[in-house]
Amino acid sequence: MTSMTRKYIDCSTGQLHLRVAGDKQCGPTPLVCFHMSPYSGLCYNSFAPEMATDRLVVCPDTPGYGGSDALDSDSTMEGYAAVMVEMLDALELETVDLMGFHTGSFVAAAVAHLAPERVRKLVLPGIPYVAVEDRAARLEMFSKTRPYFTEEGYILKRWDMGLKAQGKQSDDQFLALFAESLRPGADGMNRGFAAVFKFDPDVVLPSLSHPVLIPIPDEMLAASSRKAAPLFQNATLQEWPDLSGDLFDVDAKTVAGRIREWLDA
Repeated sequence: MTSMTRKYIDCSTGQLHLRVAGDKQCGPTPLVCFHMSPYSGLCYNSFAPEMATDRLVVCPDTPGYGGSDALDSDSTMEGYAAVMVEMLDALELETVDLMGFHTGSFVAAAVAHLAPERVRKLVLPGIPYVAVEDRAARLEMFSKTRPYFTEEGYILKRWDMGLKAQGKQSDDQFLALFAESLRPGADGMNRGFAAVFKFDPDVVLPSLSHPVLIPIPDEMLAASSRKAAPLFQNATLQEWPDLSGDLFDVDAKTVAGRIREWLDA
């Protein structure tokens, strides 16, 4: 299996940390993977090597998460997308495929909207689509500081909630991702979530003419992904009831095979 390396690149907002597997000299289009909040590209440390057997795979940390510096201004999908285009320039990647999970699906859509000529196909499992009338309340909820120091037992509560959703994910991966989730700090953890509800998918998603694969594993955003699917001009929806929210860890080889088949068709 292909090994992963880590590197930093300089961009206009500081340094961006990313994990890379594979070789861009291989034939297929490189794949860039955007993670869910509040984690990092570590989410793909099982999937990326499986996918990189025949192509370059790049897994950046969203600004403000993992090892990446935060944006200078309020976090928005447009701001994240601008940094990711800088990353493509720094890596000399003219055309890429994009994949995003949860928050990462909107990062991918924002990149495709900002630089449509740089994107060939998108894979978007777990789209956090919320009806417009509910977004303001969600934004208010995620515009607050996490109460690490003001609510007794808050971190233990988060730990227990995570354990209930662990699935078949290994203890080591669960612990590593829990640690990653704490890195943005009390003020930074919610920025990616807030960016989701500042984003207008009803405008951006219909503007995308790229082929889009929307896998539907048995996970928390399955229903919202189905609601988002009709907004795209050229979407293929695939039901994956045999896979759950831990699909990139537990079923990395299976997921890589399914995504590879669609990307290479």
